[in-house]
Order: sequence, then C-alpha cells, then structure tokens
Amino acid sequence: MLSDRERGILAGIERDLVTSDPHLVRRFQILATVRPRRRAAPGSVRAAGPAPFVLLITGLTLLVIGGLTTTFPIVGAGVVLSLLALVIASLITTPRPGPA
Repeated sequence: MLSDRERGILAGIERDLVTSDPHLVRRFQILATVRPRRRAAPGSVRAAGPAPFVLLITGLTLLVIGGLTTTFPIVGAGVVLSLLALVIASLITTPRPGPA
C-alpha cells in the first residue's frame, strides 16, 4: 500500500515519462493490451523447467511398470527418480524471464 504522498510522487513520475518518452509509453500500452500467456504455478514441477518434469514422468512410469511386474528394483528406481525430480524442482527458484 502506498501513502498519498507516494501516490502523488508516482503520478508525477508517470506524467514526466509520458511527456519525455512517448515511444516507451506506447510500447507499454501495447503490452497491456496483449493477452498474457498462462504460466505454471510457481511451486509446481512444470514451472522448474523440462528436466524435473521428465524425471518425474520417468519415475512414475517406472513405478507403474515395477508394480505390474512386481520387480522391487524397478519400483525403487521409480521412487528415487520421482523424489529426485521433486527435490530438483524445489531447489530451482530462479524466475524465468517474461515478455519484455
């Protein structure tokens, strides 16, 4: 929340920007009208990029195959890959750049 004084300062900066650089203001107006693309939730595996997502899908596939064939090492590998994918996804916290 901004105070009245801060809002006044911000409005003054915006007015100065409109008069000094109309090209930049036009670009922001165009960006405001463009429909923003949907992004994955910040804490989800898909938001971390393709590597954890592929690891998770592979791990879950191994879990299903190991469960169908009742082979413990395959199930164990699936659990390890799934946990590794979730750990990698939770450690990746750098935001991806959006549209300019």
